[in-house]
Amino acid sequence: MAVEHRWSTRKPLSIEVNLYYPPLGMINGKTRDISLEGMFVELQGVHIPPQSRLEVAFTAATNGKQVEHRLPAYVVHQRDGGIGLMLQHVGYREFDALRYMLNAA
Repeated sequence: MAVEHRWSTRKPLSIEVNLYYPPLGMINGKTRDISLEGMFVELQGVHIPPQSRLEVAFTAATNGKQVEHRLPAYVVHQRDGGIGLMLQHVGYREFDALRYMLNAA
């Protein structure tokens, strides 16, 4: 069993995301849970192997406007119909969007 290294708790939160994974292109998914460091994304019939690097995009309200946020991520595991992602290099704008969504959940 993999050891988890999370600083914050994941909260159940279902939002639509797009994964940009070069070998397959754009993949639609839906989050099952999110934290400030990562998320689990449910996928239908898509295999993305562990240790793959990709970009995850989501839309969140910022100052009353919908803004797309893109974050580099790393696939930690694949199971239960989806993948566990660890977010990398989260900027202030994206961090604030994640924090706002988690506080609202």
